[in-house]
Amino acid sequence: MAGRFLGTRGRLVAFVTVAASIVIVAAGVSATYAQDAQVDDEQLIIDLGGKVYAETCDPCHGNIADTKNFAGEIIFEHGYHQLVSCSSCHSRFPHRQEGTERPTMKACWNCHGLQHGPMGELATGKCPDCHNTPERNLRPAFHSSDWAGKPHVEPGRANLQTQCMMCHDEPWCVDCHDDEGIRWDPGVSYTYDSSNGCMACHGQELLKAAAGGSKSYQVVGVDESAHRDLTCQTCHIDYEYEETADPTPVWTVNVGLACQNCHDHSEVKDVYLQSVHGEELAKANYETATCASCHGGHYIQRLDTEYAQETLHLSAYRICARCHPDKYESYNDYYHGAAYKNGSTDAPACWDCHGAHDALPTADPESKLSDQNAASTCGQEGCHDGSAETFVQNAGDLIHQKNEAVESNPLKRFLDRIISWVT
Repeated sequence: MAGRFLGTRGRLVAFVTVAASIVIVAAGVSATYAQDAQVDDEQLIIDLGGKVYAETCDPCHGNIADTKNFAGEIIFEHGYHQLVSCSSCHSRFPHRQEGTERPTMKACWNCHGLQHGPMGELATGKCPDCHNTPERNLRPAFHSSDWAGKPHVEPGRANLQTQCMMCHDEPWCVDCHDDEGIRWDPGVSYTYDSSNGCMACHGQELLKAAAGGSKSYQVVGVDESAHRDLTCQTCHIDYEYEETADPTPVWTVNVGLACQNCHDHSEVKDVYLQSVHGEELAKANYETATCASCHGGHYIQRLDTEYAQETLHLSAYRICARCHPDKYESYNDYYHGAAYKNGSTDAPACWDCHGAHDALPTADPESKLSDQNAASTCGQEGCHDGSAETFVQNAGDLIHQKNEAVESNPLKRFLDRIISWVT
């Protein structure tokens, strides 16, 4: 018996039987597909407004390779994308009441032509590799016969990176302008920017096998962050639509240093490069801290509220402890570490004493905790006003050495012996 799809309140209701020939009927548009549906005497309800999951498509498209091609317009078969989630290409359910909706070129360019960091080109960006249609016939309908004249000026200003560079490149524009004697600086690079196109894959659960299990590459938190209005390529500078000379071979380091491309922190940058972290980076130690290592990435928040500033102040575990777990664990003296870990906002965070962008080893004379500077660091405003070197010498070591001090106390050693005799 043939299955039926009926459009009702934004849904397609399907009655499917094994080896059914499914007829899709919606608003006067129908299409028939041969399909072995693995559903027997059950009602299948597909929500047109819902998210596109493989489970939604499987009853009709159980074998993606059998899904029909677009009348020979393209070279590849549907099955080429069998390892790609349905929603990566189909941002919404494609079988609409007005007919089947094809993915747009923008959806294709979420992956095609993209230099995916160290992986290289993720998928081909050359039109003839996918299209049978000659390139001249792929010209958009809005490119009128006089497009080279005034009609392209405003679209070029508004859509250079979001549309024009999908098909063209810098020489295409520059050579033509030079021939016409026109000098134009767009203010941005001649590269395509997919905006939030990366979220086609990274907006959903994306797992990769890793040592001891799997690692998720799903991106969350951007919509609520300070960077919610930025596009992915703004920070991920080695994930672009052209081959570039990347600063380092490690994408996490490159994105961690991309902050300087927007934030005018030249003084901070110079200080960082002289710090212990900056010096390690210069030695190609890519495990060292960059801007993003401390300030965060996708979830980074604005600091224009007291709550946000307090949250940052209490973030030493995330910022420092992941690289310095032993030091953080030993930060447990009663007046500093223990108070800090209990949420006291007036207890010092690591960088209040060791420095932030200017962090240096304590043996370095320029360090905030060197013998020459420790007293002034402890005596900074809001801390131990008027502290002298004797104060630092008597109390400074206890901040990270409380456990050792307790263990070396003669009275404790005596009590431990008594306890061991009794037990």
